[in-house]
Amino acid sequence: MSHPNPQAGGPGAAPRKSRRHALVSAGQFALTAIAVGAVATWGFLIGHGTALKAHPPVRHGAEGAPVAAADVNQMYVSTPELVAKGKALYTTNCSACHGMEGKGDGAAAAALNPKPRNFSSREGWKFGSGTARIVRTVTEGSPGTGMAAFTTIPLGDRLLLAHYVRSLHPGPDEDKPEDKAWLGVGEGAATAGAPTAAAAAPAGPSIPVLLAMRKLAEPVAPPGVAIATPPPAGAGADLYRARCASCHGASGEGGVKVKMLGSAPYAYVTTRSLGDGAGGWASDPAGFERMVIEGFPGTTKVSNGDLSREAVREIHLYTLWLRAQQGAARTGS
Repeated sequence: MSHPNPQAGGPGAAPRKSRRHALVSAGQFALTAIAVGAVATWGFLIGHGTALKAHPPVRHGAEGAPVAAADVNQMYVSTPELVAKGKALYTTNCSACHGMEGKGDGAAAAALNPKPRNFSSREGWKFGSGTARIVRTVTEGSPGTGMAAFTTIPLGDRLLLAHYVRSLHPGPDEDKPEDKAWLGVGEGAATAGAPTAAAAAPAGPSIPVLLAMRKLAEPVAPPGVAIATPPPAGAGADLYRARCASCHGASGEGGVKVKMLGSAPYAYVTTRSLGDGAGGWASDPAGFERMVIEGFPGTTKVSNGDLSREAVREIHLYTLWLRAQQGAARTGS
């Protein structure tokens, strides 16, 4: 009796061919995957190396301010390009107090005591006019004045501002070695990978994250309108124009940017109209007096401790008139 030969196309041939085909297909897929992975890895390494050359990694200090030792050293020497970039930043962040030409005569200067620095004068540079000294002043602020700490401005932008401010000075100082070391420049600079003192500067006042998110979700009140009605005569109108109008508007309309919150993107605190509904001060003369005399520490609401109680009362009466005018303008009455 003869037996069928499976190799010759018997019943077992089909399963065997199917298994062999599956193994071949699996092998081809594996080889293809390995090849694709190798090409992708090679491409990533080449691209990553190119990116690192074009954009060196940026280190961050304790408060998140970007600082790379090479960048700081490169940016430390002033050039016309750096001064031009600094001027654009100055116009946005500094001109309201220091003036467009840096003479200390900005719109908000009238309400500040002491007055903002006049950068075109050789006198009065309390903290020095070296590049690092100016960066440090911007970073830490000037206690007892309206000059707040601007740690939310990136360190590179603070350097740009310093270059522009120095361009306004008739004969700026040069930094001392300890100033350069603070900034991270020269022989006393921090070693690679270590945050500089400039980047590790303490942050300013903050609020809880949940409160900030809730405030951001609140609709922004529209600014008020300019009032054509002649204001009542009296000391209140004169005091308001001298102490309050630069931030709150000549007619109490608000809408003035008074503080930068962040730079990525740029965001600002903007004053509200005196006619806004959230005005507990209107019915609380004692609270209004405390607010004017003491200010709000850590905010742009400066103190006016040199005013008498009678002067504050005059301002309160005048702001109540402005509040009523703003309310009437909104309702069209």
